[in-house]
Amino acid sequence: MKNLIFCVLAGFSIQVSAQSLENMVSIRTAVFDHPESGQYLEVYTTISGNAIHYERNKKYLYQGGVDVQLVLLQGTEVVNFDKFRLNTPQVIDTNSIDFSLIDQQRMVIPNASLSMEVTVTDILDSLNTFTYTEALLPLDTAGLRFSDVQLLDTFYRSAGESAFLKNGFEMKPYTLNFYPDSRSHLRFYGEVYGTETLLNDPQFLLTFHIESASGNISSQQFFQHAKVQAGPVVSYLRDIDITDLPSGNYNLVVEVHDRQNEVIGKKKIFFQRAKKGAVSAYDNLELISTDGTFVDDYSSEQLSYFLDVIIPRSTADEAKLIASLSPRVEDEMKKKFLYNFWLDRNPDDPYGEWKRYLQLVKEANDAFSTPSRQGYRTDRGRVYLEYGRPYDRVNSVNEPGAYPYEIWFYTVLPDKQTNIGFAFYEPSMVSNDYILLHSNARGELNDPRWKIRIYENVASPQEIFDFDNTDVQDRTNVYRAIDAYDF
Repeated sequence: MKNLIFCVLAGFSIQVSAQSLENMVSIRTAVFDHPESGQYLEVYTTISGNAIHYERNKKYLYQGGVDVQLVLLQGTEVVNFDKFRLNTPQVIDTNSIDFSLIDQQRMVIPNASLSMEVTVTDILDSLNTFTYTEALLPLDTAGLRFSDVQLLDTFYRSAGESAFLKNGFEMKPYTLNFYPDSRSHLRFYGEVYGTETLLNDPQFLLTFHIESASGNISSQQFFQHAKVQAGPVVSYLRDIDITDLPSGNYNLVVEVHDRQNEVIGKKKIFFQRAKKGAVSAYDNLELISTDGTFVDDYSSEQLSYFLDVIIPRSTADEAKLIASLSPRVEDEMKKKFLYNFWLDRNPDDPYGEWKRYLQLVKEANDAFSTPSRQGYRTDRGRVYLEYGRPYDRVNSVNEPGAYPYEIWFYTVLPDKQTNIGFAFYEPSMVSNDYILLHSNARGELNDPRWKIRIYENVASPQEIFDFDNTDVQDRTNVYRAIDAYDF
């Protein structure tokens, strides 16, 4: 940091410059309702210690501070006003500041639409200032009512006195709606009003879950519930472990359920998660950065081709999205999708995973291409890319009475299915385009009479029309490779 030296009549002082308060102050608000005194507003402020100027005092320690002005307006009328100073701790070295000033103010407010303005000014530099404005909406007065949800940094039981004390807990506010990888818990507090008069039961169920911003509920891993007693004010204080929550835009949802499990009221608060690795919802692809990654230099033509070749490894939802990405969507979004696709499958080495897959694509194209289709687009190519190289592969081209066929066998598939077979055949007998006929893998074409299809030219009418029959008698008295497989 640059040192600025000022001469003064009383001697000298050393003032240390800082970064600007702009973009280094975060403010959140929450409105609550007290059964006796009415509604009140809490204002939570966090100010980075590095955004403040410091001056050395007589003890040769450095200290700074800010003046905070808070104004509440109803239209043009001031309904509440406060001004106070926040001082930093005294520090020896301003190059190692790692703290923030955290403040909470509480104000009684009318139940009306208000506007709030907060101004933060460095006490050592009046030009170093930050202004924040917010429109405050009144709480609903009819039906079930919810306070705002207060996001928390930490909370713990306390018997002391503090501005952060509420219901016997010290609650340090968290003033951002952004949760980086370093934050593994979503902590929050809120209140529900009027359950004792609006519910026909002395107890009800409070549930807490995380949903994507598009409305899809996340897994049960991020779901909590509590049975609580109805009353004028019902408070909740919760902690959800979000260690495994992928990057994305989400809502925290608080719901009140009656005895029939009907939702009779809910409250949502938006937050954003930025975790190392892939995003789980593709409407969050904008969170993915591809700078310096393997997709950076791909052309439009390459991107379209690469998106097509990964379809065999795609989920149904991913395949639908791939169809929507081409050709209308800009290349940048295609890059994000492709990178996220492999990041999701191998967070430690997405490029290595992609290169291994491209080798399979090359092998499929070399082995299965036809005059009209590249190998990866054929049935054998799709199976090869989706499940990998088979453990065993039998190719029968000139067996008497049989169409050309191939049997592939896998001891285990990527999804842990075991002893899986695939049967392909080529009924035209003139091309390399073998058709998938049967498999015992989940979700694949299953035809128990697949052997009848392969040998239909030599099958008897009785064998063909006996629908319980699954095989053709070997009348050639020569070895048939197909007889070694039954799946």
